[in-house]
Amino acid sequence: MVNLTSDFFKLQGFYFRILGFDILSGKQSWPQPWKTLWSMVALCIMQLMMAAFVFRNLEDIEKVTDALAGMLNNNLALFKFGLMMWLHRDISRIIHKLRNILTRECESEIPAHIIDQENRREQRVSGFYSNCFLLAGILSSLKPIMNVGLTYFITGELRLEINVPCSYPWDNEKPLNFLLSCVLLTAASLGVVFPTVCIDTLIISLVHNLVALFKTAQHKIQFFAGKSLEESQERLRDTLHLYKASLDITQAMTQYFRILICIQLVMASIHLCVLSYTLTISFAQSQMLFYIVFGIAILVQLYLYCQCGEYLKTESTEFARAIYDSPWYEAAVISPAIGRSLQIAMMRAQRGSHIDGYFFEANMEVFQSKQPSDVRKCNYLKSSLWKSCSLVWMKSCSSIGGTELELSDALNRYFRLTICKQLYPIRELRRTTDALLCRVHTHCVGHE
Repeated sequence: MVNLTSDFFKLQGFYFRILGFDILSGKQSWPQPWKTLWSMVALCIMQLMMAAFVFRNLEDIEKVTDALAGMLNNNLALFKFGLMMWLHRDISRIIHKLRNILTRECESEIPAHIIDQENRREQRVSGFYSNCFLLAGILSSLKPIMNVGLTYFITGELRLEINVPCSYPWDNEKPLNFLLSCVLLTAASLGVVFPTVCIDTLIISLVHNLVALFKTAQHKIQFFAGKSLEESQERLRDTLHLYKASLDITQAMTQYFRILICIQLVMASIHLCVLSYTLTISFAQSQMLFYIVFGIAILVQLYLYCQCGEYLKTESTEFARAIYDSPWYEAAVISPAIGRSLQIAMMRAQRGSHIDGYFFEANMEVFQSKQPSDVRKCNYLKSSLWKSCSLVWMKSCSSIGGTELELSDALNRYFRLTICKQLYPIRELRRTTDALLCRVHTHCVGHE
């Protein structure tokens, strides 16, 4: 018999305890609320300073978009904090119910092997995911110190500077203030990492354990035929009860995390739009690598959500194939009631179970279509406009004068409107672009 507690929610229990939760005890799931509130303090302070930075630089689209990505991350982390405080009892109840079912199924050798294999796989995925996010948080915390060291190595000057888009109420050029800002940034980074790891790995673990139950049901349905009719009915009843319990837990998990899935996928789309714009204006700059890594992290997070949804849906629908591969024809001849039960179970299994976010399912089809058309339009329109304007500047750089500044302002307004598509239709943007290029062309012809 496999010891279920060796890998069952091992990593998740550790990170939840860091934030003051004990989801595995089954008695008091939030014994240390002060840990949770303390972890949120630095994150809230950093969010307020970023908001102040945005309000002070509303006219500078580059600074606003730079701060917007961090604010979206902070808001998502705060939402996950609130979700944990709201659902900690329900999460503990689902885990307790899931553990009881898995413990009962581990009494048989093959189901025990299936459950142990899924738990080991889940712990590897969750461990890799948590280590990547923890490393990203540490690197984000060390970024100011690394920049100071790199500047000192190149120029020989010691310049204390926090290159994070925030409005600090103190002067960071003073050593004590710089140290305080570094500590605050570290606490805020960990405040983003810990709730993200807790909730995301919790969903990963729930999905893999539910898949283990679906695979166990697939195995048991193929061997439900016994030596007597009563034995076959008993085995079939036990298998269908297991499948129904798995469906009930899946439905409860979807109900609890539906709003999270919706917000996560919407935030990922907004993140990718903002990063696409930021990469176009930060091309060939020192910060470009940071934005690329940040975009890869968002895609990895989105991939895990969609992959978990696809994995759960695939294995839950495989129960219909397992029924078809079972000796149903023998049992149906002996008892038509068994045949009807199998037919109803197969019809339900063909629907499968899925994780949805109100408007869409979390599956690989959603992941593959997450390159929004707005981003492609923004990149295409910007590249065409930039090429035309660069040709103008090359021809008449010395004679245009004020027109160059006018073009720069027009470009900023144009890209701001492209990002906020709802404020200005794409058709109007193209008309504005054509008029601007025609005006520049006329100006260049006059100078020639």
